[in-house]
Amino acid sequence: MARTKAFDKNEVLHKAMSVFGSRGYEGATLPDLITGLGIARQSLYDTYGTKRDLFLTAVKYYMDRKNHDLQELLDQPGTVTEKVEQAFSAIIRVLADPILRRECFIISSAIEQASHDEELAAYMHTNNEQVERGFYTMLELGVEKGELSQEVNIRDLSWFLAHERLALVSAAKLGMDEQKLVSIMQIVLSVLKSRAGEF
Repeated sequence: MARTKAFDKNEVLHKAMSVFGSRGYEGATLPDLITGLGIARQSLYDTYGTKRDLFLTAVKYYMDRKNHDLQELLDQPGTVTEKVEQAFSAIIRVLADPILRRECFIISSAIEQASHDEELAAYMHTNNEQVERGFYTMLELGVEKGELSQEVNIRDLSWFLAHERLALVSAAKLGMDEQKLVSIMQIVLSVLKSRAGEF
């Protein structure tokens, strides 16, 4: 009978996100990972494969969960502007937390590596399309409820929202503080409100 591994795989992935987020893919050495993950070298190889395999698994785990959170917003009560604000506020809360932000920064590492890894690039492209579709559905419901003008180009607006949400991560990694991130969110929301004829 095979012996059960004495560690939580999801907990290890959280630790991997933190290591890669802090050091980047290239900067994260095998000793860094073994120390950061708190598991033996052989357990790392047996469970996750190579460093690249671990990185790809951690990226997918993080971004798939964030997409799930965005999709759940669709079923929540509130206007389209309120839902977009919730989506942006959630990521700002993470970026403002000194521990959680390290996990979030794995997105930046993934973007850097995507040009060298076709599988990762394809995943990132698909993931971004899912985010755009999530925002598109929010905006579409907003139009149906009369919260947004029928004249709004919700396809372009969904691209804009997906881009700005991702841009918050890069801005935070470059040192932008929470107050400035919130200011960016307020500008994004003002764009939505202007499409509703509130300005």
